[in-house]
Amino acid sequence: MAETYTHKDLAKLCSVSETTIKSYRRKFPGFIPVLTRGKPIRFKKEAADVCLKIRDCFEKGMSVRETGKILKEHFKEDPKSKPVPQSTGQAGGGSGVVSEEYLDQFFSTAGQMMQGMASLATAQAKTGQRLEKLENAVNALLEAETRNAEMFGQLMGSMKEAPAKPAADKTPTPEAAPAPPKSPEKSRTRKVVVTDREGSVKSYTLQKEEKAPESAPKRPSDAFLNTPIVILNEQGEFLGVPGRLPLAGFMEILLREADEAAMAHANWRQVDDNWVFTMKVPGGDSHELYFKSTTTPRGNLVVLLDRLDVNSKQTSANFLQEFFRQVKDKIQDS
Repeated sequence: MAETYTHKDLAKLCSVSETTIKSYRRKFPGFIPVLTRGKPIRFKKEAADVCLKIRDCFEKGMSVRETGKILKEHFKEDPKSKPVPQSTGQAGGGSGVVSEEYLDQFFSTAGQMMQGMASLATAQAKTGQRLEKLENAVNALLEAETRNAEMFGQLMGSMKEAPAKPAADKTPTPEAAPAPPKSPEKSRTRKVVVTDREGSVKSYTLQKEEKAPESAPKRPSDAFLNTPIVILNEQGEFLGVPGRLPLAGFMEILLREADEAAMAHANWRQVDDNWVFTMKVPGGDSHELYFKSTTTPRGNLVVLLDRLDVNSKQTSANFLQEFFRQVKDKIQDS
């Protein structure tokens, strides 16, 4: 019998997952010849060369359309081949495989999460406006305090310039003891005393509100979000998305179909030079995407998707590249 291959054999030969081999069949059904359709499905010997060529094209950052043209130049297409049904499995712990259904759930969760983040940003903007109004009111009170202090000083000066009344007798009166020096104010409370023409005394107390220390940013800057996103392949080359898609657009595609439950757990945080976006999918798995700013050899400023953790476990470089490639295909198909 001629040499044949199963999905597992082809995955081992190409150093990828079985799910990746199945995705090759879905994208290029006419180029991977099937020998038998029993279980397990067996492929002809030529399938190995086709899968290796597809893997090499994807690692160079080529799209599905570009890879299809390369295959037509090197291999004969079999019109009798049919697409393989999509796998219904989910990414398991430690298997390093992401199924189509799992990614669909991920995109569904991400979309709704993006809507929630937009609502949160709007609420934060309104809060900032209210704080600005409160700050303006406090500044107005401080200005009024300053004017009252100036009026009090003028009043005290006019009292000192008024002529003193003659004494009833010549008996010298004891000089008033000098007032003890005022100690420096330790409190933020200040009191202003004003005497009107009728002799009544009124006092006013004002307290200046100290500004709260600025907290750490809750999300990346707009400049960071509007920078094109890229990834590094095994040859150290920067691969991006056609049209120089910015990080904000990448996140919009990623979160397009997220649900409200997942939105509640999504957040940005800063770890050293990285911005880390964390979200949970309906299955309960936690995904952490690491982004950092860098410069290409041509001097272009980009945002690099540097790492992907699933349930706090860092995935492999091949897993990260396959994840980026599938999101990239999702963008091109939309």
